[in-house]
Amino acid sequence: MTSLIERNYRAPEKIGLFYVDRALRLYPQFLFYFVVSCLVIHFLLPGTPQAAELTLKTIVSSLPILPLGFYMFGIGGTQILPPAWSLGLEMCFYLLIPFLLIFNARGVAFTLSVGVFLLACLGYIDADVYGYRLLPGVLFMFLCGSYLYKADNKGLTIAAGTAVVAGLLFVAIMTGLIERRPFNAEVTLGIALGIPAVYLLTRVKFHPVDELLGNISYGVFLNHFVVMYLLRGFWPVAYDTRMVVAVLVLAFLFSGVSYYCVERPALKWRHRLRAGVKQGAAPSRSNEMAV
Repeated sequence: MTSLIERNYRAPEKIGLFYVDRALRLYPQFLFYFVVSCLVIHFLLPGTPQAAELTLKTIVSSLPILPLGFYMFGIGGTQILPPAWSLGLEMCFYLLIPFLLIFNARGVAFTLSVGVFLLACLGYIDADVYGYRLLPGVLFMFLCGSYLYKADNKGLTIAAGTAVVAGLLFVAIMTGLIERRPFNAEVTLGIALGIPAVYLLTRVKFHPVDELLGNISYGVFLNHFVVMYLLRGFWPVAYDTRMVVAVLVLAFLFSGVSYYCVERPALKWRHRLRAGVKQGAAPSRSNEMAV
């Protein structure tokens, strides 16, 4: 996102266009799989907790995506597309990140977010809600990726320091020095391993397989519960190796289809949007001379 904003949307008047870009990224496949999930639940899983969420209120409040990130306050649903709550969190980040970059406020936001996370990790506030679900406690994790974008000394120091501190917190939690609370061990371990993993992956030469997996990853994220619901309707057996393999195969297959049939048309619109932004930002010859 830092790269995208730096190259295309680094001006206050372009923030709205950045939001349009992100909507074109998230909505096509989300809407597709949301509708498919509603149909699968309605026809194949009547009388289940999933079916109980098929109300007008839940559907309408879920469609904007953003409310899904606040499901713990009774907003949106959690059963139609269970992983989609994190898209609500992601949208909160999208709303904020242009301002942090354009107005050079990353450092302040990073510091405040670390403070909220530590309060949650240590149990002073709800560890699940504020240390895992809501943006104030996890924003610094997003910003570690932002700092790794150009990977200068300052950025590397912040990211590496965050990984080291997270590793120490994980050890303290697992040895009992810090009480284990919902997800504080998992999140600290994820930070400690994830930051160096991202850094190392940026050093790996690009391969066409990377593009293929990147293209289908969003669909797999969205559809794997839909696939499980579908299989439960036709094949109501315990999850064994065969079922896991079936979920994986179908999730990858359906994601490939939805990418080419649903996301690629929207991708063309995103490219046109960015091309228009760059064209509009290019100064005329007279303006160049005036500058």
